[in-house]
Amino acid sequence: MAFETIRRNTAPEMVVEQLLRKIKSGEIPPGSRLPSQRDLAMDFGVGRSSIREALNALAVMGHLDVQQGRGTFIADKIPGADPSLQKLKAALKAGSLLDVIELRETLECKAAELAAERIESRQLVRLKQALREMEESADDYHRFFKADLEFHTSLSEATTNLVFSEMLSFLLEKVAEHHGQFQTRLLSSEYRAHSIRTLKQVLACLERVDGRGAAEWMRDHLNAIRRELKDIL
Repeated sequence: MAFETIRRNTAPEMVVEQLLRKIKSGEIPPGSRLPSQRDLAMDFGVGRSSIREALNALAVMGHLDVQQGRGTFIADKIPGADPSLQKLKAALKAGSLLDVIELRETLECKAAELAAERIESRQLVRLKQALREMEESADDYHRFFKADLEFHTSLSEATTNLVFSEMLSFLLEKVAEHHGQFQTRLLSSEYRAHSIRTLKQVLACLERVDGRGAAEWMRDHLNAIRRELKDIL
């Protein structure tokens, strides 16, 4: 007679469940700032990696608002229904994508800034072609995503820094792996339109040698996926 092994919840799952109870009860009200990851790890008696996984999952599900340089806050508008176990596990898995986005933001914003000073005309042509392909593939997400990756790859090459390009190439491979795992075909048309609009602004900044502007528009472009993840789990 065979039985499935009963497995206790992992530490990140237990942290998520406890935080959700406090959020739902109002003990931690909307808009309030959470303690640092270090303090939470001490309070829960778990490692900081478990805390990070839990916070990433809650952010993916829309319960937290992670603000770079400011901290982690309870979202002003909390999702109504309690997440199913399946959704929780999917959110924990998807949370690693936020780590990739965080690193992309650090590297690609700088890449946009450098490219504004160093880009050549042939590279501008490649960026325009990639954007045109994105616009023409509204109903084909795989084609859209491929063109999006082409834009980012071309931008990294425009830094003329080989090490930079290699690092970003590795990151983009990670991005492709994540998109293969999740239902990215369900990303909204608004998200796709936002991607195109923000990359057009990046391109405009490159053409007028505005490195700071290119970096800010790239940050806006990369952060859009955070708002979409909760709807495709």
